[in-house]
Amino acid sequence: MKKLAKCLMFVVCFLTLCTACTSANKPTKFEFQRGVNIGNWLSQSNIMDERRNQIFTEQDIELLANNGFDHIRLPVDEVQLFNEDMTLNESTVGLLCRTIDACLKHNLKVIFDLHIIRAHHFLDEHAALWSNPAEQDKLVEMWKVIQNLLRQYPVTDVAYELLNEAVAPTDEEWANLMLRIVKMIRQTEKDRVIVLGANMQNNVAHVKNIKVPEGDQNIILSFHFYEPLLLTHYQASWTPLRILNFESPMQYPGQLIPDEVYNKLTDEEKAVVEPYHHSYDQEWMRQTWSEAIAYAKSKGLKLYLGEFGCMANCGENIRLAWLKDVVDLALQNHIPYSLWEYNAQFGFANRWKKGEITDQALMDVLRR
Repeated sequence: MKKLAKCLMFVVCFLTLCTACTSANKPTKFEFQRGVNIGNWLSQSNIMDERRNQIFTEQDIELLANNGFDHIRLPVDEVQLFNEDMTLNESTVGLLCRTIDACLKHNLKVIFDLHIIRAHHFLDEHAALWSNPAEQDKLVEMWKVIQNLLRQYPVTDVAYELLNEAVAPTDEEWANLMLRIVKMIRQTEKDRVIVLGANMQNNVAHVKNIKVPEGDQNIILSFHFYEPLLLTHYQASWTPLRILNFESPMQYPGQLIPDEVYNKLTDEEKAVVEPYHHSYDQEWMRQTWSEAIAYAKSKGLKLYLGEFGCMANCGENIRLAWLKDVVDLALQNHIPYSLWEYNAQFGFANRWKKGEITDQALMDVLRR
C-alpha cells in the first residue's frame, strides 16, 4: 500500500509539473507580427455559390503557416454574413467557423474585420452610418451577434476589428461610436483584443485622435498605408489614376515623376499627378508614421499596419523597393503588419491553383 501511495504521489506530482509547464508555454496574449489579408472572398465579392468554398481553403492556410505567417486579417461584409432581416447566413457562418478552426489548427491567429456594411462603404464619404442614428444602433447590435458567434474562440487567437476604414465627418464621431461598441463587448469579454482603426480610411495621420478606454490594455490601434497612391495604385481602374500611361517608369526612392515627364502631361493628367509630384523614401515614411507611433507608445498600446500593398503596374523594381521600405520600417518599430492581399490583384498566390506562388519575390519581402 505504501508503494502504491508513493507511486500515486509521483504520478500526481508529474502531472502537476506537466500542467505547469504546458501553462507556462501557452501564450497569454494575442501575439502576432506577419500577416496577410484574405480579401475579395467574404468581402468585396458577390460570389456566394460553391466557388466560394474553393477560393480560400485549408491548403492556403497551410501554405501561409509554412511560409512564416502568423495571422490573417479576415475581411467579412454584412451582405455575406447577415441576411437582410439581420439573421445570420448559415452558409457563411459555416465557412467562417471552418476557416477559423483551420487557422487555429495551423497556429495562425485571426483578426475578424467587419469590412463593409450596408450603411457604410469605405469609398462613400456620405454613408448613412453617420447621418442616421438608427444605423449606428444597428452596428452595435450587429456586433452583439458577431461577438456571440466568435466568443467561443480563445482571446489569444481571435481578435475583433470593429469596422474597416471609417469615413466619418469628424474623428470624434467615429471615436464615440467605437467606444459604444467597445463598452458593449467589454460587458462579457474583458480580455478580448479589439482593433480600433483610425478615421479617414485608417489614415495614419488620424491615429492620434482614436479614443482609448481608460486602463484598457487589450486594444490595438490600426492604420493602413498606401502612400503615395500614384505608385501603389498606378492605373487602378477604380481611381482617377486609370487615365495615366507614363512614357517611362516611375522612380522610387526619389522623385516619382521626373520633371521632363511631368511637363509633357496633359492638363487632365497633371491634375491627377500633381499631389504626388514629390520625392519619397523611407525617411519620408518614418516622418509620416511618427505621430501615430508616438501616440501608441504614450498609451502603452500596440500599433498595427492592417493593410498595405502595391500593384505591379508601377514596375517590379520600385514596387519591391517600396514594399521593402514599409516592412523594414514596421519591423524597426515592432509594428505587426498585414499585406493587402493574398490571392488577388495585390497578392502572391493563385486562388484557383492551390499551392502556386505567383510572386515569390513579394512573399520573400514579407518574410524578412
